[in-house]
Amino acid sequence: MKVARIITGLLSSAIAGALVVAGIAGAQDVGEDPIDQKLTLNVGVVDEINTLSPYGNICCAMDYEYLSLVYDTAFDYDQEDLSAAPLIVEEWTPNAVKTEWTLKIVEGATWHDGEPLTADDVAFSFNLPLETDTGIYKNYLPFDPTFEAVDDTTVVWRSQEPTYAPEIPPYLPIVPEHIWGELIDEDDEEATEQAVGEFTNEEAIGSGPFKLAEYRPGQFIRLEVNTDYWRQAPAIDEVVFTFFQNAEAMVQALRSGEIDYASDVSPSLFNSLQGEPNIQLRTGDAAAWSSLAWNFGGQGESATADPTIRDTAFRQAVSMGIDRQEIIDKVYQGTADLGYSVLSPGRFASWYEDIPEELQFDYDLEAANAMLDEAGYVDTDGDGIRNGADGENIDLEVLSIVGVKGSVDTGKLLRGYLSDLGLASSNVAVSSPKALELWELGDFDAYIWYWGGDSEADPDFQLSVFTTGQCLVWADGCYSNPQYDELYQLQRTQLDRAVRAATVQEMQLMLAEEIPTMVLNYWNDLSAYRTDRFDPASWSPSPDNEDGLLLFAATNSSYFSLRPLSTGGEATSDGNSLLWIVGVGVVALLVAGVLIARRKGADEGEA
Repeated sequence: MKVARIITGLLSSAIAGALVVAGIAGAQDVGEDPIDQKLTLNVGVVDEINTLSPYGNICCAMDYEYLSLVYDTAFDYDQEDLSAAPLIVEEWTPNAVKTEWTLKIVEGATWHDGEPLTADDVAFSFNLPLETDTGIYKNYLPFDPTFEAVDDTTVVWRSQEPTYAPEIPPYLPIVPEHIWGELIDEDDEEATEQAVGEFTNEEAIGSGPFKLAEYRPGQFIRLEVNTDYWRQAPAIDEVVFTFFQNAEAMVQALRSGEIDYASDVSPSLFNSLQGEPNIQLRTGDAAAWSSLAWNFGGQGESATADPTIRDTAFRQAVSMGIDRQEIIDKVYQGTADLGYSVLSPGRFASWYEDIPEELQFDYDLEAANAMLDEAGYVDTDGDGIRNGADGENIDLEVLSIVGVKGSVDTGKLLRGYLSDLGLASSNVAVSSPKALELWELGDFDAYIWYWGGDSEADPDFQLSVFTTGQCLVWADGCYSNPQYDELYQLQRTQLDRAVRAATVQEMQLMLAEEIPTMVLNYWNDLSAYRTDRFDPASWSPSPDNEDGLLLFAATNSSYFSLRPLSTGGEATSDGNSLLWIVGVGVVALLVAGVLIARRKGADEGEA
């Protein structure tokens, strides 16, 4: 009996020990009861969100990713071809001449505060950019439209001219009228515009799949799942976007497992991750191009643009003095392609125009210097710097944007190219928020940034940014060409695709010749993600092909499809399963020992 008691005590201790060991294993990973463990997707970005408001200073990828998760838009994008797909608007039907569209609104959608989302909210959201003259959305709504909610689930879109705008589709966050309507002053349009523009939206209420939970400027933004989402809610509990000061720190965090996904990785760091355990690399079609954008002035009294920039011959000569291929080789390490059109050949393939050689203004240093001489930009005072028409040295201030792939390194090369042309220059590296501040003031001569085509595969948005009306809205530097403006408006009325395509191609050729913004290259999206927390097969590219993006894409598909490894039937990477097996094995052996001991004791008693 003594033996039986001792082994029974060991059994109790072993069971408790096994449970403690397993508990410690779980605690090592999350520090809490596994039942309460949150499934968090940690995303690293080398950028800072610029605004929490859909009517704030929206700029870059992080702004749009946040908006797309917190706010539903009227339309979604098809996963195959990025055409218009149902979202808040589930059906859209035109009349015979496409001057009136009937929009059917989804039923059952609610705001994050529990209020129902109705056609009134949708009509309000479409009218808001018109009432506040908000160019970033207004441009999607051509021909002075009106929007009327005729019942709880129907909005009528009326246009002064035939329009295909709903089929592009327009990018427009749907906002709650019961909150944003408080900012409207029916008697004072200017006061309304100011109130909407200054609204900080710190307690953002949307209808999207995630809610704003916490925001710490310069550190992170945390979004928690909307469990009451009118569509099926995502499986992940929260998304945390961590803002890194540099790409090196972000990649190190990926290596250590602090983040699950690193976005927009630089080519050198991307290549350094080759062969790293539990890390998968992905190259996608970013539909983006690196650019040298010129400032033409016109922003106001604060604008400082050198007047020489307005001369097309000057811009063409500078283009010929820049070695695009060297930039691709040295800065992008072969992960970009030569480009000349403002429409990239991937996403915009059916609209893309192959720019003829005579309009490419490719690298030819001798010809570039000769063109500058012929245009009258010569060194008149013998100091080695060409002089402008005003007799002053041509001295260009060029901004590089920290956190934008290749911008800073391209800026370093650019200074040498400009020097070879006899032009003085300074290269100033600034953050995106600072660049936006200088952009609004017009206090720069050029900057190296990028353009990413809109989410859809229609070229309207990308073409719109070069129109006169986009100064201080989307335009880089207030370029203006009345002939281009006319062509832009014309293509918006051409419902026959072949006819419209001819106009779009003419516009591309015009921009290639005028060079308001120089296309440096088409660069790929480089990202990396860990394979030991989420099932690699559960990532969902958008569009759904080998070049689609996993995050910061046209749709939010990955946020809905992601599943942890454990639910996919695969072993987790933290060793918990092994510890449980060991613990259970110890218990099983001790149970067997108890049974043997009891049997032996019984046999001895019988004897």
